[in-house]
Amino acid sequence: MATAPSSVLPVQLRARARSEPDRPFLLEVTGGRATYGATWDGVCNWAEHLRNLGVEPGSRVATLLPPSIDAAMIWIALGCLGAVEVPVNPDLKGAFLKHVLDDAAPMLCLARPEFVDRIRTIRPDLPVRAVERGAWEHLCGAGELDTLPTPGDIACVIYTSGSTGPAKGVMLAWAQFATTIDRIPLGPDDVTYNCHPMFHVTGRSPLVTMCSTGGSVVLREKFSAKATMDGVRAFGCTTGTFHGAPLLALPPRADDADNPLQAVFAGHNSALAAEFAKRFAVKCYDLYGSTEVGFPLVLNDPTDLEHTWCGRVREGYRAQVVDENGQSVPDGVPGELWIRPDSRLMIMIGYLNQPEATARALDGGWYHTGDIVIRHPDGNFEFLHRAGDTVRRMGENISTTAVEAVIDEHPQLSGCAVLGVPDPVAGQEVLIAAEVVEHAALDEPALYEWLTNRLPRHTLPRYLTLTDELPRTPTSKVLKTGLLDAIDLTAVWSPPKRRS
Repeated sequence: MATAPSSVLPVQLRARARSEPDRPFLLEVTGGRATYGATWDGVCNWAEHLRNLGVEPGSRVATLLPPSIDAAMIWIALGCLGAVEVPVNPDLKGAFLKHVLDDAAPMLCLARPEFVDRIRTIRPDLPVRAVERGAWEHLCGAGELDTLPTPGDIACVIYTSGSTGPAKGVMLAWAQFATTIDRIPLGPDDVTYNCHPMFHVTGRSPLVTMCSTGGSVVLREKFSAKATMDGVRAFGCTTGTFHGAPLLALPPRADDADNPLQAVFAGHNSALAAEFAKRFAVKCYDLYGSTEVGFPLVLNDPTDLEHTWCGRVREGYRAQVVDENGQSVPDGVPGELWIRPDSRLMIMIGYLNQPEATARALDGGWYHTGDIVIRHPDGNFEFLHRAGDTVRRMGENISTTAVEAVIDEHPQLSGCAVLGVPDPVAGQEVLIAAEVVEHAALDEPALYEWLTNRLPRHTLPRYLTLTDELPRTPTSKVLKTGLLDAIDLTAVWSPPKRRS
């Protein structure tokens, strides 16, 4: 159970290190290896080193580290000291980086050498220590740790992407990470492939999941579509969470299905997941969730490939769909999804330094997701769009998220944004701004023709523009805020006369 003291990652790791010290746990594609016993020893050594740097209970420590053995050890070591890690996106620069550091107010920063100067430029008063690759192998030995964290202690603070405003620091308990353990059945012989960044929940969850089973985690510092399947085969990976679309964009190989994968999470698009499952001969799952609430819904088998299915509610959670007044709506009626776990520890503790935002998000004991969904009579939830993320044209709501999901399937595009343009007749018209991959030969008429075969007629754009680069948040999400103001509608391509 997620709220049991034995489910906490540091507690599980220590127990596993004592019972199976020589069992492989952390494997780096560059050659680093750490058994369960070596990982726990490394945690103890890092804890002693951090204590000597002044870290104490309650301290916040910022980190700019890729998925690696040191990153895992540092996270657990800080938790054992009663301190809190604040993983920072290494791509943050300027005001974005300053905001996170100012908001988190860490007493220390640990970073790869290439990021040290950037931190010192933004915060000259913040002590920064460089963490070389494989630093754990050079730390001096230390004794056993006296105390370990409890399920309700803060495991880390992860910042949201900031696509709709300043990034918020989400305080997560160890118990919330433990809820990832039972997502799919795994055993001690399983090996998971992890190339997701440590500033995302997805990059940390595999450590908890595999430690609970005695399995291994393969760590790659940065995602590479070309290298993924070779890495999976080399390490015998049976599971993982993958960027499905980039892998499918690679030219098919005769040995695509010849791999050890058994169960994977392959993205939030049923059609792409089905294609991934067929091409690589693997069972695909999907998850619905967020940093704040974890993964309360799991999708095993989509009803069809035309809808954006979220799946069914997992054991330990309740879900309801409500109207604008917070009243439950019947099955088949769109509304906002609210989630409530059996234990308060299974969702975020709150937003750092933002008690009012926390109170709004958790009003009445339910987490208000801000997502508009439909619950179907069979218990499956269908995602429609983010609340307010719609274009209302001729009295009909158009989900920008749904349209963007279709556009994202185009192999010559690397991003897009669907926006509503004020119109005196229609109320709003649809504008699509799309980012073309380098050296791609694609123009607006060709893209529009492609869209006409994939989008409902009423969702087709009145305005269409292609660009080499769309503005993005530090976590690489397309930044819609202010985008429409930067577009000259008089110079944007429009399709031939279109009937409503």
